[in-house]
Amino acid sequence: MSGEVAVLGIDPGRRWTAGVLRAGERALHGWTIGPVDVAGRPSAAAVDNVHDLAAWARYMGRLIDVVEATVQAHQVAGGRPVRLACEVVVPPGGRIALADWLIPRQIVAGLLAFDPTVMLIAPGGHGKRHYDRDGAGRLVRARPVTADYPPEFWPAKGQSGGRPAGWGPCEARRGERDHERAAYDIAGAALAQLGTAAAMTL
Repeated sequence: MSGEVAVLGIDPGRRWTAGVLRAGERALHGWTIGPVDVAGRPSAAAVDNVHDLAAWARYMGRLIDVVEATVQAHQVAGGRPVRLACEVVVPPGGRIALADWLIPRQIVAGLLAFDPTVMLIAPGGHGKRHYDRDGAGRLVRARPVTADYPPEFWPAKGQSGGRPAGWGPCEARRGERDHERAAYDIAGAALAQLGTAAAMTL
């Protein structure tokens, strides 16, 4: 592990943000966390009011804490320094709740303030590699995640896969894993960019 470059991919969201630490094709660690209310209890609605900057600060503080803990644990285990990568949030066209894009966009800005070297990854269907697409590129149906993702993202059936017990929290309401799959793909896109950059310097 010590010789491998690792990337912590982050998928920012209004209600849930996920991170997955990836080296090569391996998912080493992951988590999904959300905002909290003034008492510190998880609350998906805590950042619905985009003018409540204290609520966003609580959310961002939690994210920075879990990012730092993930990076530190990897390095204590003998891993190399970790690069951070985050999906870029672009204001969408059409009608959408302001908080749905503004809160994730603020998360990207907060991560850049924390680490100006964060790799910014363009949106690209992250977390949906197991979907088929039609001629126009629209998602039409999903295949089992086992076709496109490592065992850490498979449904927990028997001993064939499932979310590792040692991973961080998954606070998504129904235990959804889509944000973690997206974070894994974001880390993969960053690793590909790093590999391309390294090849160009040879």
